[in-house]
Amino acid sequence: MAEIDAILGKYTDPKTGSIHGASFVAVDANGNDIYRKSFGHQKVDIKNSPPLTLDTVTWIASQTKLTTSVSVMQIVERGLIGLDNDVREVLPQLKELKILVGFEGEDGDMEPEPENEDDGQGPYNPKSVPRPKGKPIFEDVKGPITLRHLVTHTSGLCYDLASPLLMKYSAWIGRQDNMFSGTIEGFFHPLLFQPGTSWTYGPGLDWAAKVVEKLTGLEFDEYQQKNIWQPLGAKNTTFFPAKRGLTPADIHETACRAEGKGSQDLEPGTCPWKFECRDALGSGGLFSTANDYSKLLAALLSGGGPLLSKASVDELFRPQIRSGAVKGLREFIIGTSLDNTQAPIWTGSAKVWQDVMELQHSLCGVVNAEDVEGRRRKSTVHWSGLPNLIWYIDRESGVAATFFTQLMPVGDRPARQIWLDLEEALYKIVNKK
Repeated sequence: MAEIDAILGKYTDPKTGSIHGASFVAVDANGNDIYRKSFGHQKVDIKNSPPLTLDTVTWIASQTKLTTSVSVMQIVERGLIGLDNDVREVLPQLKELKILVGFEGEDGDMEPEPENEDDGQGPYNPKSVPRPKGKPIFEDVKGPITLRHLVTHTSGLCYDLASPLLMKYSAWIGRQDNMFSGTIEGFFHPLLFQPGTSWTYGPGLDWAAKVVEKLTGLEFDEYQQKNIWQPLGAKNTTFFPAKRGLTPADIHETACRAEGKGSQDLEPGTCPWKFECRDALGSGGLFSTANDYSKLLAALLSGGGPLLSKASVDELFRPQIRSGAVKGLREFIIGTSLDNTQAPIWTGSAKVWQDVMELQHSLCGVVNAEDVEGRRRKSTVHWSGLPNLIWYIDRESGVAATFFTQLMPVGDRPARQIWLDLEEALYKIVNKK
């Protein structure tokens, strides 16, 4: 434990560290703690900040997706829908969706660059994109859009602000909502490929949450409280912290690197997520705590606990996608990695990206296709959250862990390195046992 203490102390040291506050929790298959501590502060200005604790409420971003996948497996287990049923029969509005192929005319045929109006969204302002002169070109969806497609990112839905083509479409049609608007309308836009044929990171789980709502008659936050958080005894997780009496001052503050300065120079950053969203959004809307989230991981590691049957947990973590989607997944991971510092997340050594291991995708995250020496075993499933959070469940080794912080931008080098340092130290303990 001393080595993990030293790692967290090093990275959160106010004078020499690179993160203002971080929590790390690891549990075994019997639900026992291997490690559970917080270091650092809740705010960037540490002189006026309480210490960070395991119960500090934090925006967990895409770590929300695991909870939505659990909700989906619950309604499948109850026979309300099948993973391969067409969700458009439950959500008729999705029958309007087509596949966006491109725009008429030359690629450079655009209206003049608009003035960058301040709409409170900063760099996520859709008005900053010029409007194409030509009309969009669509093709019809040729098969079903299934629940399995939605939760494995193979539906064709892509986050709009991650796609230049969808940004052009938004400019052309004059969309006001986007992925950070706090509304389901922010995720209503064309697909980019035929469902099941490729992989791209997107809002499928937001629509999966809407399927849960429609079939259970419960708003998604209420559904999760009754079916996930209350059974786990987790009291501080919600899509709507303001309704719990919390304010932005109560939340783990987002930090960012001071431009042009060293890794120790942090300043308060802007969280892209709206504190008061209109909708409970299943791909990134939850606020939680390290204590609460680790209860979810422990339940899944132990075989489902009060949430799911073991058969459903097996299905949740099983590789799910076909070769075309595996190719898309690999291209996404390679294409969004700025340098080789991220390769060790997947390989255990600083190899070039072409040497990254084969990967798969389950119903809730990426699956390692092979062992990583001294670290996670084959079939470990993991995913992360935008402000550099991460979780993983290694059923073969009998360990699950999560790392909580609030640091932008995503892919921050020191944050990636602390993930590796903590995982290597954790597995020294696990492997010794």
